[in-house]
Amino acid sequence: MAGRRDVKPSPTAALAAPAPPYYIATRPLHIGGQFGRAHNVGDRVPAEHVELYGWHDGVRLPDGYEAPASAPTIAPETGSGQATSKEGEA
Repeated sequence: MAGRRDVKPSPTAALAAPAPPYYIATRPLHIGGQFGRAHNVGDRVPAEHVELYGWHDGVRLPDGYEAPASAPTIAPETGSGQATSKEGEA
């Protein structure tokens, strides 16, 4: 049986910031221990490898790439940070 083709993407997927195509290593990155070096300082590291191996603390964004601003909120903001309703509304 074929899958549905009328599935719409999630509205929150459109708000997600695009990841850069690569990162820059800020320290030697290893796979499988001390001697399994994968990248040296200054190497381009594919974004999917950063996610896969958890190297977030050993990489930086490439020069000229600006991190996108925080995602816009869907709910209206109030003074306390919570949406409120009027008295008597459910």
